[in-house]
Amino acid sequence: MITFKNEQGIGLVEVMVALFLLSIAVLGFSALQMTAVRTTDESLMRTRALTIMRGGAETMRGHAQAINAFQAALNTPNVGQASSNDCIGALSCTPDQIAAKDAAILNQFAANHGIRLGLHDCPGTSGEQLRKCMIAAWDDTQPSFGADAPACANTSGVQHPNANCFVMEAY
Repeated sequence: MITFKNEQGIGLVEVMVALFLLSIAVLGFSALQMTAVRTTDESLMRTRALTIMRGGAETMRGHAQAINAFQAALNTPNVGQASSNDCIGALSCTPDQIAAKDAAILNQFAANHGIRLGLHDCPGTSGEQLRKCMIAAWDDTQPSFGADAPACANTSGVQHPNANCFVMEAY
């Protein structure tokens, strides 16, 4: 006579289904972690950009008479080209030279943190005292106004979608 016994334990199919569900959960958690890291990096870049821009705006206000020299030096892509003249002692500097040196130092500091700076006349402003727009950009975004996507904002001052930048008005 044949006797049937009830099976005990877990079958291979049940183990495979459980492993499949576990692997989906692990992949979901990994994707969540990647999103969190990317968001943290973006937050860090924004914080750095704002800090650099605040310092740059204060430096710019200190060079009100030499704003054109400061703007030209800040928009120069060759960072670190500050003159060797330290403006101390017999080698005094003009206000334009001091402004250019400060802008080069600011540019170098920003570049060391992966940020590019630009200083432009704000769109829609005119008159004796133009407002200046300081732009901090990172990744593939350029610190400029233009119709093309790599520019931070269009010529009306509206930020392009997916642009990684900040625009700060300064006087």
